[in-house]
Amino acid sequence: MSPDHSDDYFAEGLTEELIAAVSNIPGLRVIARTSVMRYKGTNKTIAGEVAGALQEHVLRKERTVETARSTRNPEAYVSYLRGRQFWNKRTEEDLKRAIDFFEAGVKIDADYAKAYAGLADSYAALALLELMAPTEAYPKAGEAVRKALSLDPHLADARTSLGLIRFQYEWDWTGAKLAFREALVEIEKARELDPLSLAINTGVGHVLYLSRQYDRAIEEYRRAVELDPNFMATHVWFGRPYLEKGMFNEAISELEIAVRLSGESTLALAMLGHGLAAAGREDEANHILNQLKERSRSKYVPSYWIAVIYNGLKDRERVITWLRKAFEERSSWLVWSNVEPRFTWLKDDPDFVSLMEAMKFPS
Repeated sequence: MSPDHSDDYFAEGLTEELIAAVSNIPGLRVIARTSVMRYKGTNKTIAGEVAGALQEHVLRKERTVETARSTRNPEAYVSYLRGRQFWNKRTEEDLKRAIDFFEAGVKIDADYAKAYAGLADSYAALALLELMAPTEAYPKAGEAVRKALSLDPHLADARTSLGLIRFQYEWDWTGAKLAFREALVEIEKARELDPLSLAINTGVGHVLYLSRQYDRAIEEYRRAVELDPNFMATHVWFGRPYLEKGMFNEAISELEIAVRLSGESTLALAMLGHGLAAAGREDEANHILNQLKERSRSKYVPSYWIAVIYNGLKDRERVITWLRKAFEERSSWLVWSNVEPRFTWLKDDPDFVSLMEAMKFPS
């Protein structure tokens, strides 16, 4: 590849595709793109050594044919790679640019399953980060994932997206369980192949936080920050275990970084507002609250995150009011509300209990 950094999307995308192909060869253990990229540019001889080791007779013996999931059109493929490049950044602007590239890919090749999966992932991410109303984003994600699976029923990316849609939007706990079960083998493989994955590490941190293992969650998030200090999602979630431990200065520091990296996204601002309120800095928390209410005049502002700030202020009535609005909006984040530590103080509140019953969580 040329030294021109504008080609990075192609180099990184090609790396990911090669890793996916080579990982199918028995006897080889391959780490994935996000782990490999940590060593980008550190040893130019490695590529030559690997190429020499993978002789054609080995590849010929174990080569697999990727039918509809791939494309033979170079333009569609490049559009897919550009889409994944922007999808990995997880900001509103970048996710919308990712959608443009994935749509360009399927316009060129209408049978490109992986591009449809990319579309589903992008809309699901917009909904999960509540950068787009769930009632707008998830149906688009669902349409794309159904198309991807019609072309390739075994595509892991699409199976995972299907599980997320059923869990976070349809609140179909049984359907989600079945879809995730089908994807679980691939996810476990991804964890093994990609020990330095930011998405996987932050996901592990999320589970540890929800299970109230705050010290372990902090260590997981700290590891993710060391891998990439500019990955916004890590910082915004890093604040949560600090808040639960009463480490307000540390939490606010992480959340201020998240606000800056996200360009003052609603989610990051709301988390900062919650942290400021919990730290007793109510005037600053109310300033953010008013800022978000003003923003709601011109764009979608999720009710869930307004509730989160009121939760920090311990305003029971307004928390319940805004959570009910979030229920009507089918907020992705309500699916964790029965185990979310920040709501523990409400667990015996009749109105909160009623809302949890309306979610019809499995016993």
